[in-house]
Amino acid sequence: MNIVPDATVLITFVLVWVLVIVLSRVFFKPIQRILDERASRIEKANAETEKTLAAYEQDLRRIEEGLKEARAAAAAIREQAELEALKEKSRLLQEVQLECRAQMDKAKAELDQQVKALKKELDATTEELSEDIERKILN
Repeated sequence: MNIVPDATVLITFVLVWVLVIVLSRVFFKPIQRILDERASRIEKANAETEKTLAAYEQDLRRIEEGLKEARAAAAAIREQAELEALKEKSRLLQEVQLECRAQMDKAKAELDQQVKALKKELDATTEELSEDIERKILN
């Protein structure tokens, strides 16, 4: 048994190759081109996303650093205000103490004057009484 190729095999072979070439140009190449373009756009979008993400992270770090600096500055201002308030409190306490001392000294001086005046009055009254008693006794 010998197999003899006839014309139908050759025609089928040619038709298959023609179909492959036509399908390749009409169907497979455009689909491959569309897939390549899609892959390219996806790559570009991924690159842009990475750029945007990097910029976002950089901005976030910058904002966080700014917040840290602002917190530190606020803490320093608060500490300074507390120190100034303590100094003012001390100064006011000293003023009040000095004023109280001055009022106490003034009151003490007034009391001393009143005591001296009362002593003089008492001495005068004592002398008068002693003279009255002496007169009564001697009379």
